[in-house]
Amino acid sequence: MEDDRVDRLVEDFKRVRPDVDPRTKAIAARLLHLSDLVERYYGAICEPFGVSLSGLGVLTSLARNDPRALTLTELNRDILVTSGGITFLAASLEQQGLVSKRPHPSDGRAVLVKLTRQGRQVANQLIDAIALADDAALTHFRVSDLNAADELLRSLESGIESAMTAQLDVPSSGKAARTSAARSGR
Repeated sequence: MEDDRVDRLVEDFKRVRPDVDPRTKAIAARLLHLSDLVERYYGAICEPFGVSLSGLGVLTSLARNDPRALTLTELNRDILVTSGGITFLAASLEQQGLVSKRPHPSDGRAVLVKLTRQGRQVANQLIDAIALADDAALTHFRVSDLNAADELLRSLESGIESAMTAQLDVPSSGKAARTSAARSGR
């Protein structure tokens, strides 16, 4: 495999910060790079529809639950944006004619959000476009590779969520060296 920017970054870290585990640095750097690639790749698919990636999340969440309307809280849990963010997204999608909002019949503080006919069409077109993009991006994988990647990504996701929950601080250089040595079995 040819040298890439993550490989170069890891080599630089090995030289200037030998106390930092190069394996975890490589994985973290590759994840950050992939995050940027994924955002640009799928963002470009959403752009012709006038929808952001977060807007895509709202539309597909509503499509998966159609014909049931969802509260902003349910949408917020499903697509993982802030409560202010979900309010803004719903308002923006409503202005585009893709969703409708109405007060919750039994909770005066809640709002229900539902796809409009146009929103359902756009959601279905986006789901189709994203499915094609998924296939194009992952076509070179064997089924066993896809299953293994899914398992590894689930484990990584769980690890990151656990670290976030524990609210770990960035370790001091001494602790990083001990952690790195412990991981490598030294």
